[in-house]
Amino acid sequence: MLAPYRWICDYADVKSDVQTLADKMVMTGNGVEEIVLLGEDIVNVVVGKIEKITKHPDADKLQICMIDVGDEELLQIVTGADNVFEGAYIPVAKAPSMLPAGPIKKGRLRGVESFGMLCSGGELNLKEEDYPGAGVDGIMILQGEPQVGMDVRELLNLKGAVIDFEVGANRPDCLSIIGTAREAAAADEVSFHLPEIKYEQSARKTEDMVSVDVQAKDLCTRYVAAGVTDVKIGPSPEWMRIRLREAGIRPINNIVDITNFVMLETGQPMHAFDAAQIRGGKIIVRRARNGEKMKTLDDKERTFTENMLLICDNDGPIGVAGVMGGLDSEITEQTKTVIFESAKFMYGNIRQTSRGLGLATESSMRFSKGVDVATSMFAMQRALTLIDELGAGTVAQGMIDVLSEDLKQKVIKVGAGRINAKLGTNLSAKTMQQLLNRVFIQTGLIGDELVCTVPTFRSDIYGDADIAEEVARMYGYDNIPETDANIEMRRGRVSEFESKTDLLRDYLRDNGFLECITYSFTGPQDYAKIGVEVPQSVKIINPLGDDTSLMRTTLVPHMLGVVAMNQNRKNDDLQLYEISRGYFPQEGEALPKEVPIMVLAQSGGKDFYDLKGIVENIVALTCGKDILCRRAQTPYLHPGISADIYVGDEKIGVMGSVHPDTMKLFEMPQPAVIAQIDLEKLFAISKPEIKFVQLPKYPAATRDIAVIVDDETGAGDMMLVMKDAGGKRIEKIELFDVFSGEQIGAGRKSVAYAITMRSPEGTLTDEEVEAVMKKILKALEKDFGAQLR
Repeated sequence: MLAPYRWICDYADVKSDVQTLADKMVMTGNGVEEIVLLGEDIVNVVVGKIEKITKHPDADKLQICMIDVGDEELLQIVTGADNVFEGAYIPVAKAPSMLPAGPIKKGRLRGVESFGMLCSGGELNLKEEDYPGAGVDGIMILQGEPQVGMDVRELLNLKGAVIDFEVGANRPDCLSIIGTAREAAAADEVSFHLPEIKYEQSARKTEDMVSVDVQAKDLCTRYVAAGVTDVKIGPSPEWMRIRLREAGIRPINNIVDITNFVMLETGQPMHAFDAAQIRGGKIIVRRARNGEKMKTLDDKERTFTENMLLICDNDGPIGVAGVMGGLDSEITEQTKTVIFESAKFMYGNIRQTSRGLGLATESSMRFSKGVDVATSMFAMQRALTLIDELGAGTVAQGMIDVLSEDLKQKVIKVGAGRINAKLGTNLSAKTMQQLLNRVFIQTGLIGDELVCTVPTFRSDIYGDADIAEEVARMYGYDNIPETDANIEMRRGRVSEFESKTDLLRDYLRDNGFLECITYSFTGPQDYAKIGVEVPQSVKIINPLGDDTSLMRTTLVPHMLGVVAMNQNRKNDDLQLYEISRGYFPQEGEALPKEVPIMVLAQSGGKDFYDLKGIVENIVALTCGKDILCRRAQTPYLHPGISADIYVGDEKIGVMGSVHPDTMKLFEMPQPAVIAQIDLEKLFAISKPEIKFVQLPKYPAATRDIAVIVDDETGAGDMMLVMKDAGGKRIEKIELFDVFSGEQIGAGRKSVAYAITMRSPEGTLTDEEVEAVMKKILKALEKDFGAQLR
């Protein structure tokens, strides 16, 4: 928020200089980004009068000017401008000097010395609306007969200071000069006063000029309209142009400048309609119809959705509520009658509309943070006062005020002792009363109880904690004494969930994985890229855009995006993980179910079996069980190099190599493997009781078996059958080879296992081993049609 120091001083009798004031306001909780000293980049530029002009002896397009700049001798400057004349008053940069574009030094043009430069408006960063003649193609001719030698910054009001305040989301009242001046008055402990409201009214009534129908009262709780006749479009006075320019707004004409001036001054955005362009003489505030269109003031056609609020007449839209007016009803030089609008639109809707249209304005920014319902009327009265003061038109009698919000001020009662307990202070109730009155919270006392009447512009104050904060910042945070914390020490412990996730993080870190954190927002395009339909999701009311309109139910798209970004930056050897949450809507519940999810990704030579080993260890760490892999049907994974992950009968996730089509969509130049695990399901699996057994006394017997089965047969399913068939003799089964080729046959594969057998009762004989192997082969033939290779 750019707040010109001189504008603040219009309403607060500030005693401190600009730097001291900024320091004081920082100490009362108002952030200051910087102090901009205007005209710092214009040095040694003065008013000069051209006394004599002669032609350059060696250049037809150059002239030699002898200029009176208030010194004993005339200053010689060579110029190529053709709009200068003897007797003209012009800005002169005396060498050495400084302009916004850079330094000016003494020079020589075609053999003639030049001791400076004559300045155009552009070289002083001025436009035609800033000063008459600043926009001409040539040297700027100054108006009247200013004093020669005078600093041009004084003449053109280019000197001053602007404080750039950082306004918090909870203080929309400070998005105004008046709000900032209130804070300045409180910080500097000086008086504050509002501008006077005073204007004459004609016999013609506003209600005879226009009618107002607010149909969407939930989105517009107040709409004030007032008419102005006999409008005279012209430039604003210099004092108004200066304040607008210093606050970062370009002056346009008196009517538009009044709306901008009042917006900056009060924080209440306003709009002016050309009354002749309001078809049917009726303003209708309603929701848009899907697909409805209008050209806004920036000459762009906008398409609206049904959740957007429009200002309409009988034939259609004439403005986007709280954002921008329509092109057809804008103020022009032909405008003779104006309808002013001052309203309160609901901040959430305006924020959503602004983002939906990709159209951010000073008006939408203020409405998005919230405006004060009472200020809507004051802003209108202020605008009409300026109309009368500037002679820009004749104010019509009365206003139209459609109000559906309570104007009653909040009253908060809190004991002084309670505030002292919160702050660690020992202030009297009387002192607190004085501090609160400084910030315009009118406070009465009933014994030691404070009765605080909160002004409507302080929408951030709800309860006694907020009152305590106001006391603290006015008393001075530095004045609050340091005290030892008076707390009971307790032995802390982490939850079982935190303990297990910490265990996983430690394991993954020790194995070279890096943790990444991505946004919990997603959009339909993310699901499209992984080839799945958009699931039932939690929709965000005011999304940043369509790509962040949903709460995610999977972490895969964002992880693939991170992998792709790193690969494209030549970071190929990746091991990444993220532990976050998926958000699943619950029928009949206001809040979604949050499910903890982990996603792992590897690239740079890592394959499915590397990832499978990591997953096996993760499951073993958390629940002490083995995993079972079954063929997966996941669109974003390679159909032959992917698996659903089971622990017992519970599916806990999926893993595999990223599908080539998915790689293209994410622009991944290198292959990668990825796994996603439902941690809620994984952590719910009970860990078996640890039992200690003696080391085996008898040797193990190991046999290999290779069988031919269909391609679709899962190696994990075969292992389960083999373990069941082998019974208690089986100690371990390991897959060590999968092979397919012409000699095997189309649609078939060879799968080889190493089977370890042992008996606690004695050394197994060859006959016992062969009996177990026959049972295993028979079971494989029965269940999978396996043939011994």
